[in-house]
Amino acid sequence: MIYAVVDTNVVVSALLARRAGSPPVQIVGKIFSGDIISLYSRKILDEYYSVLRREKFSWNRFEI
Repeated sequence: MIYAVVDTNVVVSALLARRAGSPPVQIVGKIFSGDIISLYSRKILDEYYSVLRREKFSWNRFEI
């Protein structure tokens, strides 16, 4: 098992990826499968939320 802080760019890249086999998608998949345990703090969660709420992504708060 791997413990890791997942950078916001990895999360965004995984959400925008067009290939299922891209490295960001693989990383997020390993988080969901439990192979990687994501470490985070309130500050990191706030950054994820702030970046994902940017107008250029067009996601609303319910999708995030």
